[in-house]
Amino acid sequence: MPKLKRLLVSACFETAQRRRHCSRNQEHVICQGDKCLVIKENMSKNNYCMECAALILQKARQDLDCLCDEIEA
Repeated sequence: MPKLKRLLVSACFETAQRRRHCSRNQEHVICQGDKCLVIKENMSKNNYCMECAALILQKARQDLDCLCDEIEA
């Protein structure tokens, strides 16, 4: 049986080893030692503060819920 295709990109939470800026809002600073969401896409890493990470995950959940609703319809 063929391997299932992954719908979600590679994402994880990391503890920042240095000061970073959020990829969604450059005004949001991720300080050293802060937890942040890291999304790897096309050989690059995007860092998101926890405020933006919550919004990204909420949007992803809504999108997945819509897809699931279409299956059941």
